Amino acid sequence: MEQVMKLWSKKNIRKWLRLTHRYLGYFFVGITLIYAISGIILNHKKKGEDPAYKTEHVTYQLASSLSPDQLTAYWKETISDYPLNRIIPGGDKYNVYLKGGLGTYDPISGELSFEVYEKKLWVYFMNKLHYNSKTGWILMADIFAIALLLFALSGMFMVPGKKGIMGIGKWLIAIGILIPFLFFL
Repeated sequence: MEQVMKLWSKKNIRKWLRLTHRYLGYFFVGITLIYAISGIILNHKKKGEDPAYKTEHVTYQLASSLSPDQLTAYWKETISDYPLNRIIPGGDKYNVYLKGGLGTYDPISGELSFEVYEKKLWVYFMNKLHYNSKTGWILMADIFAIALLLFALSGMFMVPGKKGIMGIGKWLIAIGILIPFLFFL
């Protein structure tokens, strides 16, 4: 019985909390960095655009009254940097569909404008994980969430005395819980 009591002493519990906190922390540092960086990127979206893509806006002034076939021929000769899929007349403008983009041609003014979207591979990768939209990632995301809970709980009880949860720690925890609720109101 004495051995069991010794095993559950405050000193032993704090020792195991520190070990768990340290080694899980090292193990999950890579995932933590990915979530943190992608979270910052997602927090600073420009005009609601997906930060995983770079948008290029292109405008050309062409001759007016081009038919879809003439526009296609002109495109193949002149605008070869942007692969054209098809041109579909729609009302007073033509809808232009590109590989990775779309736009319009106005046969009255001759203005051709389109956007092309290019993936920023690292940002795309990190955001797929952050949004939990990568097949098979749910289990790893759940394990990581549980690890974050363990980090929070072990961190709360590692430090004894006035600097720990019984002292200033309880007030800092309360403030940390209160801040998100204040933003919600």
